This record gives sequence, structure tokens and C-alpha cells, in this order.
Amino acid sequence: MKRLVTFVILAVILSTAGFAAKQKDLSGPIAIKGELKQKYENYPAGTPVVIRRVVKMKSTDKVGSDIFYAAEINGMQIAVPEEDMKDITILPPETDQEFWQQVYLKQHLYEYFNQNGYHTKLRREVDEECRDYLYKLEEISYNDDFITSYVQNIFAKLSASGIDPNRDEPLNVRIIQSPEPDAYMLPNGTMLISTGLLCTLDSEDELAAIIASEMSHFVLDHQINNIYRAERRAKRAAFWGTVLAVTAEVALDVAYWDDDDTALGIGAVASIGSIAALLNTNVINRLGMKYKNNQEYSADRIARELLVFRGMNPDGLSSALAKVIGFYNIQNRADNLLRYGSVDNLRKRIEKGEKAENQSSRPYLKTMSDVVTFNAAMNMADQRYEDAIRLIQKNLNNNLASDHDYVILVKSQMALYNTEKVNEECAALLWKARQLAGDSPNLDIYKQEILLLMRMNKQSKAASTLKEYLDLLSRYQAQGVEEEDKEWANKEIGWANQLLDKISRL
Repeated sequence: MKRLVTFVILAVILSTAGFAAKQKDLSGPIAIKGELKQKYENYPAGTPVVIRRVVKMKSTDKVGSDIFYAAEINGMQIAVPEEDMKDITILPPETDQEFWQQVYLKQHLYEYFNQNGYHTKLRREVDEECRDYLYKLEEISYNDDFITSYVQNIFAKLSASGIDPNRDEPLNVRIIQSPEPDAYMLPNGTMLISTGLLCTLDSEDELAAIIASEMSHFVLDHQINNIYRAERRAKRAAFWGTVLAVTAEVALDVAYWDDDDTALGIGAVASIGSIAALLNTNVINRLGMKYKNNQEYSADRIARELLVFRGMNPDGLSSALAKVIGFYNIQNRADNLLRYGSVDNLRKRIEKGEKAENQSSRPYLKTMSDVVTFNAAMNMADQRYEDAIRLIQKNLNNNLASDHDYVILVKSQMALYNTEKVNEECAALLWKARQLAGDSPNLDIYKQEILLLMRMNKQSKAASTLKEYLDLLSRYQAQGVEEEDKEWANKEIGWANQLLDKISRL
């Protein structure tokens, strides 16, 4: 009977007519290398094996699974029943394609899609919802070409594009403004990574690990599977009618940092309230990203394998998750975490992996220092002064602080405290900011120094600094700035002249 089965599988491989109605090719052509663990039929242990296809075929006198693996052993084609695959050791992959083919094979995804189908219509509908959602998220996109390119380079190393002709979603990554350390893989293949995550992590391996885990959720089709199950439990209209209800009427107000973002050299930051409205539990859950624990564990396991294959540290995942826990511990939050559910869920994921060793990489920290500054500005705009200070302290601890960082730190300190000691510290910080600014004066340093001097009742010195500030503003205008910047400069000149007049009357 084995010879008959062998002949049928060979017929599949050669695509000959006559057997098409009796068998179903589940995988298409694949090439997964392995070797025999022990003697199999007449082949000794250690004999090279190449799995060429996964085929569904029912034999009339065979009891058990109807899944066979068309294998090539020493140039001979044989059919390996599913239960005999335990006799074959799969060798480490050599190419990206082989890695993902092995994932499909080991996770029985070929059989899964054969049994459940690809839900093509549902995928189209989900893609439309995702596109609508992504359009709304443009309001909180983080627009820095260098950082975007850096993250895209890591994403591209781990991308699973082109592994399944029936899943043609274009894989891409976007960075969004958010203080939360989150990453989401939407079911249409778009990955969202928050600036909060980039700030929380300390190494490229940690970021790669988070990306790899989210990518694995996508490959395992967890999002579509979760949506399909949820949709079946509810009336279809009711399910989709509320997917984006929370975000439909959101009016995104852009918060400017004390109305002087031009002087700071930092673009407008979205209000945290608006971010929270767009990144809400309703949307995340409805788009299939509320994962069960076993889904998280399986995605993490594949992520570690992918990292090893790519020559990265698989312990980066445990290290990254530990730092996400650290973020929420500082926030005194243990539950209702948007992407992760709870801190307890994160701890369980770490326990399933390796020991969480703290990772840090100077090149990564240097690359992300501007993102840290940006997120500090975001927190500053939302009057989350302690969070802003914590972020700036990260840049200070790593000797990566810029003049903008020192200004943020002074603003936050002045918002929280008014003591002689703190005021003297702020004066020293502003002097350090001036030194870092060098020959390119940061106008905001001067304004903040004026406010500090007035607080310290040093009106004479404040008047002197005001004159310097007015001179710099005039030179700034003379450069031929755009209308919006010109309007800002006029406003500042008016403010400075009024304060100077007030000081002269004291």
C-alpha cells in the first residue's frame, strides 16, 4: 500500500492528470530541509529529507490523518503520513522563505487554512475598516523621516511578506504619537508602533523582539480568527456598527507647547486626550488584537525563533516586556492596559520565555534621544510634568540631553516647585542649555530665563535678558520667515515689550 501512496504523491508533484479529484495540494511547492532521526523504511538515520508539499488525501484502507507530506529522500519521492513526521528533524532554515514555510508547517497553518478557509470577503471588509482607521490616525502620526526609516529597516528584516499567495496584504509600519509603550499589528498588515514604546526600550534587539512578536500574530492569523469568532457571536451589523464609533466624531485638537513650538524646533504634538480617543479598547478589541494568553505565547515563541534566525538576541523580548512592566509600575497601573491587558499577562509571557536580562545599546539610545524629547514635550503639553521629567532624565543619564531637554526640564520643575533651591537649579540648567545651543541660540531658553528671573525677583537682569530676546526676535524676523512664524515672532515681541515696560515702572 505504501508504494501506491508513493505513486499518488509523486503524481501530485508532477501535476499529472488522473488523481486531481482524489487529492488536494494544501501548500503549493515548498522546500523544507530536514533529516531522518532514525531508520525509516529502507533509509538510515541521518538521511537528508526535503519536504516538497503538504497534501490532503484519503486512502480507503488507511486509518488516521488524511494529511501527507510529499518528501524527497535520496532523489526518491515518498509520501510521509502526518504521524510519521516525528521521525524527521527539521533543519535550521537558510532563507526567509524557508523560515516562514517552516512556521506554516510546524504550526499546521496549511491544514488550518484548508479547513477554515481564508475568509476572503471578511479580509476585504476588515481592510476597509483598517484603512479608515489609519486615515484617522494620520492626525497623531509621528513625522520624522530618520526615525521612520530606522524602524522600517528593522521591520523589513523581520517581515513575512510573500509567504502565502492567498494573503496578499502589503506589510508596512507606521509610528504614532502616544505616551503608552504599545505596538499593534492590524489585520491588514500595518504595524503601529508608538513613540512611547521607542522611548521605553533601550536596544534595537528589544524593538526587533516586539516587532517579531506582533508579526507572528499576523502570520498565525490571530487577528482575523478573533474577528471571525467575535462576528459570529454577535449580529453582524451590530458588530461592525460599533468598531469605529468612538473615533467617528473625535475632533483632534493639536496642542502647541506654550504656543512657541517654532522656537523649540519641535513640531506640534497631539493632545494626549485625542490620542486616547483614537487608541481605545473598543477599536483594538474589535480589530482582533485582544489576544488570548495561548495566542501570546505562541507568537512569542515564534518571535524568539525569528530573532535567532536573524542573528538577534531572543532575550530581547523578555527584556522589552520587563521594561513595559516598569513603565506601568511607575504609572501605578496594573490592569486595563490597552494592548497588553494587564501587567500580570506581561509577567506570564516573560515566564514562558527566558530570564529578563536588562539590555541596553548606546547606538539605539542615541537614535531615539529625539523621540524621548518629543514624548517629554507631549507630556509637558498635557501638564504631566513628572512624566516629562522622567523622560528627560533618561537622556541626561545617557549623556544625550539637548538644549531642548534642559528647557523642558526647567519648565516642568518650575510648574511643580517654587523654592530657592529649585530656582537656582533651574538657572544652572538654563545656563547649560545656552552652552549646548552654542552659536544657534534657542529663543525658548531666553524666554524661560526671563520667566525664572522674574520669579526670583531679579528684575534688572530680566530686563537685560528681555533686550537680548527682542534683538534675537528681530533678527529672526529679518531672515524672511514664513507667515505663521512671523505671526509668532510678532506676538513674542509684543509680549516682551509689555513686560519690559512693566519692569521699568516697578
